[in-house]
Amino acid sequence: MSKSILYGEKDKSYFSNIRWDIADLIPEGNHAILEIGCGNGATLKALKETNKACEIFGIEINEDFAMNLSQDLDRFFIGDVESIEPPFNEKYFDYIIYGDVLEHMIYPNKILEKYNKLLKDDGFIIASIPNIKFFIVLLRLIFFDEFKYINSGILDQSHLRFFTKKEIKRMFENENLKIIQIKPNLGGPIKNIYKKYYQIFGKLLPFNSFFTIQYIVKAKKGS
Repeated sequence: MSKSILYGEKDKSYFSNIRWDIADLIPEGNHAILEIGCGNGATLKALKETNKACEIFGIEINEDFAMNLSQDLDRFFIGDVESIEPPFNEKYFDYIIYGDVLEHMIYPNKILEKYNKLLKDDGFIIASIPNIKFFIVLLRLIFFDEFKYINSGILDQSHLRFFTKKEIKRMFENENLKIIQIKPNLGGPIKNIYKKYYQIFGKLLPFNSFFTIQYIVKAKKGS
């Protein structure tokens, strides 16, 4: 089954949410921003509306959504990011966004390598990446012998790669990217309680990675 078919089976909300957790990491400014896997362009449009971007560009594999992007984005391209060549000048972008994208790639490290060339020397990458160490995944595996793929979430049926915080750091370091911020998105039935104590104790909590459903990473060029 091809990637485009798998994406076509997803609920429309999968492609239309504004990622404020990503947008919050971008300050106001006349930035040129590229989003890999931009869905219907909601996050890019929000960045422009909040004066965080002057040019917004997207690449999207799902044709049903991409065909509507022409009226909202400065430029967009339809296709699998792993097979198309990036049609942009080197060192053009201030920010490149990978919102829940790298885990869908056959070779996510090669995607980072290829698109890093498009990033300005003082530019940034922002990525959100699921955490396979999330406690619900582990509990189901340990107690029910279950590693069941579903339509969305950490065990999304279109995920090809799985990461922990350590492996995320390793991948970025291997591509000469320096992580300057890594923020946990907490999940699960006790997330609101846990968030309160996470803000107080932060890294002192020994098990915070078990309650992290995904990590938001901001990185720049340089080891």
